[in-house]
Order: sequence, then structure tokens, then C-alpha cells
Amino acid sequence: MPTNRILILGGGIAGIEAALALANMGYRVTLVEKSPAIGGKMAMLDKTFPTLDCSICIEGPLISDVARHPNIELLAPAELLDLTGSPGDFKARILVKRGT
Repeated sequence: MPTNRILILGGGIAGIEAALALANMGYRVTLVEKSPAIGGKMAMLDKTFPTLDCSICIEGPLISDVARHPNIELLAPAELLDLTGSPGDFKARILVKRGT
């Protein structure tokens, strides 16, 4: 039975943007990130091209939005163990690592 749940693997800038866009459209999103925090490689940059804005100045508010959004479930650190089914009708087994 298909649902309106979406699974996003990876909490870098692309995963963050996708999660927020889909959650704002009413989808229930599960965002799975293997690291203890989201942000990815962009969070490590000093400046971003082409505006040379501070990367955390761009990404920080988005990270806060993910944490507060009622349609987003953030699992970090976590990893996908198994995915079965088909698009729109799937089951995922996710290992959430606690205390790391």
C-alpha cells in the first residue's frame, strides 16, 4: 500500500534541500545520514562560489529548518541496512547508532 513517505539517504546540502522541499509539499520525509550531524562537505567550506558567502551562513538556517520541520524525521548517525519493495511502496531497515 503506497504512502506519502519519502526516504532520503545523505544529509549533505542536496539531501537537506530535497528534504525541505518535499516536506513543504506535504510529504513525510525520513532523512538518513551516516555521520552524527547533517551538513556534509559544504559545512567544511569557508566560502561558496560564486557569491563567496560563508557556507555555514547558507547552510545553518537550513539545518535548523530540518530539525524543526514536523514532516521530517532525521536519523543520524544511521545507515540503511536493507531496502525492499518498489518506488512508492517500500520497506527500509535502518540501523540508528546511539551513543556515538
